[in-house]
Amino acid sequence: MAPALRTELILDEALRLFAERHYSNVTMRDIAAACGINPALIYHYFESKEDLFRRALGYAIEQLRSGYAAARATAADPRSEILSWLDLHVSIAPTVARMTQLMSDHSASREDRTGAGALIADFYAFEQGLLEDCVARGIAAGQFREVDVVKTARTISLQLDGIFYASSSRRDGRIGSDIADLRELVATLLDVPSST
Repeated sequence: MAPALRTELILDEALRLFAERHYSNVTMRDIAAACGINPALIYHYFESKEDLFRRALGYAIEQLRSGYAAARATAADPRSEILSWLDLHVSIAPTVARMTQLMSDHSASREDRTGAGALIADFYAFEQGLLEDCVARGIAAGQFREVDVVKTARTISLQLDGIFYASSSRRDGRIGSDIADLRELVATLLDVPSST
């Protein structure tokens, strides 16, 4: 197997196992077994379990970021960009659900053995920034009503998190329909009322 493909396989399996079992309950041997490789080989690609956790989380975050960059390139306006961000969460929902679980587990640990804290903070700053930018540009273009840009962007972000946390705890498989509901909520928050 090519090194890039093997790295991706290890990251995928690590992400899955860390999300399913929790970081502290997963060993490098478990990940190697899931990948069908010798445990020593993982250390050729990753320095430690902490390094693998951080990079698996970064791998998931990068899928969201690169997916958004591709969608943004074809979006016609700020509304389309926000909807593309929401839709992207549906199209890679299993990855985002695992990412959310890792973030939750990390925050519950109250320590940052993995060094993932900065990565998580950077992700949320990125999301807040992209949503603020879209909302502000939509207002400036007259596409959206006047709203508090920062609060509205944070509300959208919190709702997305809530959908994935709820899906994990309820195990109801409603991510797609809940994000469709969020799309309607965003329209209600942002659309300029039609004059009658």
